[in-house]
Amino acid sequence: MQLSNGTVSKNLACSGLFTGGGGNTVPLPYAVPDMGSSLTGVSACSGTALTLANVKSNDAGATNRNCTSVGCLFGPPLPIPNAGSPATSVCVINSVTTDATGTADCSSGASHISLPLNSEIFLTGDIAPDVAGLQPCPVCLSNVCHGGPNNGMACTPADSPQNATFPTTHDCPPPVALDIGGLPIAFDLTTGTKSVTAVNNTASGQNNVFCGFCRDINNLGTGCFAGDPNPACPTPNPSAPVACTSNAGCPAEYPDCEQRSAGAFGPAGGGAHTITETGSPAAGDLTDGMGHSSTLVSIFCIQPTFNATVDAAGDLPGPGAVSLFGTAQLLP
Repeated sequence: MQLSNGTVSKNLACSGLFTGGGGNTVPLPYAVPDMGSSLTGVSACSGTALTLANVKSNDAGATNRNCTSVGCLFGPPLPIPNAGSPATSVCVINSVTTDATGTADCSSGASHISLPLNSEIFLTGDIAPDVAGLQPCPVCLSNVCHGGPNNGMACTPADSPQNATFPTTHDCPPPVALDIGGLPIAFDLTTGTKSVTAVNNTASGQNNVFCGFCRDINNLGTGCFAGDPNPACPTPNPSAPVACTSNAGCPAEYPDCEQRSAGAFGPAGGGAHTITETGSPAAGDLTDGMGHSSTLVSIFCIQPTFNATVDAAGDLPGPGAVSLFGTAQLLP
């Protein structure tokens, strides 16, 4: 991550998830579940070039936990702990909202996958107080669920115990009553390089805007983002957040194209001006049917949750970036 003068301000860790603007107070990066599996099909090929398509849950070898069609789960539950404010810790359940599409090359190992997600957020705090440490998602220890509606029931871990917030599994879901809503995530993964440069919104006074959403700064000065159900926000109020690239795309009641605060991936990230993530193609010839190490990366925008506590701690809306280290394998 770089400042406007090109100076590197932060190195983004491999296999880590970064979220929020420059004022984020939740410790970053978040650990990403490390044993998830997603299957895509080959719909066409030309030489070594493959066209990738979605796999359904009832296709051979697939389940709802590794398919890539609408409604499929993407990875195990994702814990987002906040040790500085445990009550604001959340558990995220990711699911596919648009069938996967993409490309791959058997020779170069390069790949690109578009897999838009819904990230359903559960404001859980510490859901398993009987376990040492902070667990935003229920955990599966010794094949028994700790926390959540399946507490005490049998389970199979879906990831490794990277830290105290793992292992998680969909066998141990978070309580439905703690669901505060879902966020659309434009997950666009590549083994190449992704780079996004912020804009300076001089009209509204916010620099380093990576992910603009229409906001009321220069109308009534409430600071509300469009779509916020708070009755103190200006009316008429759109029913959902309005993404924008400049003030010209915003309604009069919410005339300012901003994120919650400038920059990215705080604390002290207000000066961030460019985010770059670099993936790595699968090394070797994929036609051998063996697993080949690969890293997929993505940069995306996260809209506000309209939960004041979560948005303040995570500095949302703002950018997100992830790198996923794993194995690419061409199956028969």
